[in-house]
Amino acid sequence: MRSVFLFLLLLNILYALWQLQDGRADQALYEQADAPLEVIPDAVNTDTVLSDNRVRQVDEVSQTVLCVYLGAFGRAAEAEQVRQRLLALSIQSSVQTRDVKDAADYWLVMPVQGGQAAAMSRLAGLQEQGVDSFLITQGRLANNISLGVFGREDIALARQAQLEEQGYVVQVEVLDKTHSEYLVQVDSSARRLVDQPLLARLREDFPGLQHQFLPCR
Repeated sequence: MRSVFLFLLLLNILYALWQLQDGRADQALYEQADAPLEVIPDAVNTDTVLSDNRVRQVDEVSQTVLCVYLGAFGRAAEAEQVRQRLLALSIQSSVQTRDVKDAADYWLVMPVQGGQAAAMSRLAGLQEQGVDSFLITQGRLANNISLGVFGREDIALARQAQLEEQGYVVQVEVLDKTHSEYLVQVDSSARRLVDQPLLARLREDFPGLQHQFLPCR
C-alpha cells in the first residue's frame, strides 16, 4: 500500500508541474503577442488580461475560448501556406476571412423625381450649364444624378455648398469601402504548440506576421 500511495503522490506532483509549465507557456506567448488584430470583447476585464496566467483567466472571465491568430494576410494563398506549414507539424488550424473598412468615399447625388425620363431631362440641363454630371443607372440611387465622388468629406461638403448656392438640391452619400484580409486561426487545443521558436521560423518566410489571442470563430 505504501508503494501505491507514493506512486499516486508522484503522479499528482508530475501533473501539477505539467499544468504549471503549460500555463507559463501560454502566458509567455500572450505577453509577447503583437498589437491586437481585433478588439477583445468588452466583457473581458483588462486587469484580468494583464494578471498572471492571463490566457486562462481571459477564457474564464469572458466564457469565450481563445485561439491564436496569425496574420493578417492580403491574399488567401499566403494564409493557406501558413496553414499547411502548421499542418505539417500536426497543428490544426483554419483560414478565416474578415472585411476591413477602408477610408470612405463621399458621393454627391442630386435626387430626381419622375423616373428615367425626368432624370435625362435634368441631366441635359446640367450639362448645358457646364455642371459635371452623370446619370446613375444601377442600385438604390438609380435614375438620380451623380455630381462627383470625393475621397475627402470636407471637399465633398465644399462642392455641395457651391452647388446649393447655385440653386441645386444635392445630398452627400457615404460610400463605405472594404477589403478582405485573411487570418490563420490555430485551434485552442493546439495554441500552446505555437511557441516563440515556431513564430520566429514563420516570420523568416512571412515578414511582419503577427500573433494574438482572440476569441475563436
